[in-house]
Amino acid sequence: MDLEDVEKRFIQYHKYDIVLTGEQIEILNKYSIDYNKCHSMSELISLIERNKDDDNYDDLDWVSSNLSEFNYYHNTNK
Repeated sequence: MDLEDVEKRFIQYHKYDIVLTGEQIEILNKYSIDYNKCHSMSELISLIERNKDDDNYDDLDWVSSNLSEFNYYHNTNK
């Protein structure tokens, strides 16, 4: 694993309750999903889901799944 791969795994965006790694940002940018306009993790997850129109988005599914899990563990009252 080189330095670039390691850096992608660090948090590079944290605004409102949205926390994204470099790798997640790359994937969102690839599909022109503007995470900067979202004000919550749930809003971003909904935006991702609306942008998936078929099953060929394994990388977006991965981002959505990771964000959903993070959202559950950090933002759900237990």
